[in-house]
Amino acid sequence: MPENAVPPLEKIGKSRLEALSDGIFAFAMTLLVISLAIPEIPYQQAPAILPGKLADMAPEFMLFVIAFFILAGYWISHHHILEHVRYVDGVLVRINIILLFFIVLIPFTTSISGDYTNVLEAVLFFHVNLLVASLTLTGMWWYIRRHSAALAPEIPVTYKRGAEKAIVMPGVILLAIGVSFINTHASMWCYALIPVIFFMIGAFLHLKAVKGSGDRRIP
Repeated sequence: MPENAVPPLEKIGKSRLEALSDGIFAFAMTLLVISLAIPEIPYQQAPAILPGKLADMAPEFMLFVIAFFILAGYWISHHHILEHVRYVDGVLVRINIILLFFIVLIPFTTSISGDYTNVLEAVLFFHVNLLVASLTLTGMWWYIRRHSAALAPEIPVTYKRGAEKAIVMPGVILLAIGVSFINTHASMWCYALIPVIFFMIGAFLHLKAVKGSGDRRIP
């Protein structure tokens, strides 16, 4: 940024934005476990009843695992997106607030879809919640990238090339939405594709970088 240029006014500092975001992410991740509740069982009957009750909770527990690690992934992405941001403007604050709204909604949609895994509307509620949160996070990345001269003057080139990973989560969620119309239970397993796809993208980019460095050495 030129020396004479005036940076955008920070009505809310970046540190406060990150502190609020970290707190809400932590609260949402903790709140997920509250949905895992077992009904009261008489102590004497517990050996006979409790194993069955735990087995019945398998869909709810699977959703807890999925939602927890998706929230963790959102938090990591949020950290990397804001890592190189120096100035915060009003638009970025509003995008972040919208993102946090859908983040804090995830424990509720997780609980609903876990209790009614066989109900299409309940499962779609969960998928759509994740989709809107993912698109909002991608929109934040796009906005910072587009206004990097004002918001993140020292933004690295690799940040601007992050489109490959930015579309993975929305793509998988759209797949899960499509599968849910066929089988609501199977749609949840679509999220297992996320680490596989990220691994393949990482391997591809690594091979591309190695090949590019090798080509530059050839006289």
